Amino acid sequence: MPPRLKKTPQCSTNKQLVAAIDFGTAYSGHAFSSRGDFKNDPLKITAHKWSRDLLTLKTPTCALFDGTKKLIAFGHDAEKTFGELSANGAHQEHYFFERFKMQLYEKNDKTMIQDISGKELHAMYVFSKAIQYMQNHLLKELKDQDHDEISEEDINWVLTVPAIWDDSAKQFMRDAAEQAGIRSKNLTIALEPEAASMYCKKIQLVKLSEAKSDKEGFDIFSPGNQYLILDAGGGTVDITIHEVLTDDRIKELDKPTGGPWGGTYLDKEFFNILEECFGKDEFEKFKADDLSGYIELRKELEMKKRDIGSSTDKISLTVPPHLRSKCDTTRSEFAEYLICCARKDKLEFNESLIKKWYSKVCETIVDHVRYLLEKHKIETVLMVGGFSDSKFLQETMKKAFPNKTIVVPHDASLAVLKGAVLFGHNPSSIVSRVAKYTYGVNTSLPVEGGENVLDEKRIKIIGGVKYKTDVFSKHVTKGANLEFDKAQHEMVYLPLLTNQTTIRFRVYKSSIENPKYVDDPECRPLGYINVDIPDTSEGLDRKVRVRFIFGGTEIKVEGINEITGDVTSVKFDYYDCTEEGDRYLCKPAAVRKKQTVCLCNKCRDREGRVPFFKDREGEGKKGRKKKSKEVTHATEHAEASDPDSDQTLQFDCY
Repeated sequence: MPPRLKKTPQCSTNKQLVAAIDFGTAYSGHAFSSRGDFKNDPLKITAHKWSRDLLTLKTPTCALFDGTKKLIAFGHDAEKTFGELSANGAHQEHYFFERFKMQLYEKNDKTMIQDISGKELHAMYVFSKAIQYMQNHLLKELKDQDHDEISEEDINWVLTVPAIWDDSAKQFMRDAAEQAGIRSKNLTIALEPEAASMYCKKIQLVKLSEAKSDKEGFDIFSPGNQYLILDAGGGTVDITIHEVLTDDRIKELDKPTGGPWGGTYLDKEFFNILEECFGKDEFEKFKADDLSGYIELRKELEMKKRDIGSSTDKISLTVPPHLRSKCDTTRSEFAEYLICCARKDKLEFNESLIKKWYSKVCETIVDHVRYLLEKHKIETVLMVGGFSDSKFLQETMKKAFPNKTIVVPHDASLAVLKGAVLFGHNPSSIVSRVAKYTYGVNTSLPVEGGENVLDEKRIKIIGGVKYKTDVFSKHVTKGANLEFDKAQHEMVYLPLLTNQTTIRFRVYKSSIENPKYVDDPECRPLGYINVDIPDTSEGLDRKVRVRFIFGGTEIKVEGINEITGDVTSVKFDYYDCTEEGDRYLCKPAAVRKKQTVCLCNKCRDREGRVPFFKDREGEGKKGRKKKSKEVTHATEHAEASDPDSDQTLQFDCY
């Protein structure tokens, strides 16, 4: 069926407890705090310690499913169990997913994702089971800490997502959480850099390292100050510009930007070098025959990366036994930088290669940060996220911007997780955001006398009047300031037919400020909203107001019947859209058993296909003529007066 808008209740901020799940590319974690603790000490946040051996409050984002597709382990346990299965040759029927969050960013088709060996499962199933594991793990911890009096209805769940993700990926995570058992009314989506910004505002700023002085450390979050947040995670880098307002809330100054420049980018560069040294075929064979060895190699690399700085002269990694006889550094274009020791159990990378390795991704980040700093005249950069713990990235940033204040919290990798808890308690602390797109609905305009419409396919005759269709009726302009929970520009619509009982508004977004038609290349359909107008006694004089509200991190659209006062409040469900690059195309509509089809030319779409319409008598199948009942002409239009002009706008849902 086509994408639709679905009702999604607002999450209450008055719950007894806020529980946050930071579902990261490389590492994930959860944390919580009670409403009472938040009021008394906002930083009293409990984060789970996943391993006594590793100094981390996060666990690897790895999920292990057995042959029946049942989740049997997550995190460190998944790595360990799969390694043991692989060593015994008993892993072939299992599914091992690691760092699979990036597949939502990289893949056009979000239906299926691949595990480490190329086997596929439904993406929604994998993500929902992983979130369910984190949810149950946190609930167990609450029980272990004698919080038995707190029920699941008393918890506001917060799930983090990168700010640069498209709307469909964000909606995917929301729906995955709902399938995991988290009720929509108890769920809040938090943008990662915003969460980190909230946390850094709360912590004692004297603990922030790298501030030029204690005074400057406190001044960073003084009212009126502006700063750039560099959220460098495992997969993506999110960059946002914030300003602190006089009421201590935060205003976004520019839309989030960034790219896939996180820490895992370095892993790709590293493994490309290994493929050259050992031969691509041999390396692929090693991964297939010794997956446990491959996982151990990745874990060792992850540990080494944390300590690499610009002054590091070399690093060495253990060569798995399967590859030792195949090591030949001369096959690599970086042969002069590599040393394979006599026993071939160690492979050394010298200083020049390390710098080449890191510089590629770090320079991409620096170039983008430089552009934003110059654009907004910003003096302070706040570095958060796991990759911000990298000494090399920190040193590169300080060298590139010697006259700027570079601030790195002592627990940069936890800023998003703990900030998500704070956001759950007070989501209105982000007072406004910047619109990433232009938003509106499709309309029809009467063709004026002498007007030349180049595309005749846009012309429709309705009630004896000639209209051009698919005109973009704008409600929100790209780059506009979107205040928290405040309705944007409203438009008033009227039905075109006296017996019309529903108006369907199709909603679109556009990457340009002033789109002309909804089918322009820059426009994407998001879904639709149906507003009922059952009382036909007023004929055409039945006003319906439509408005967009950006109160949280998602889009809400409201349609108000002015006669009854009834409000249809909905959020978007993007599931029934496919993606082509950044384009979302509707899938063919599912055929319902009881539908009536109008076969007149007015009701055919541009390809001549016949649509189905709801709430009509009779049955029919697409393309098959009916000989029985005469069908009603199924138009769904609206008319509106634009308060800013004398022009009459006509809504058309074709």
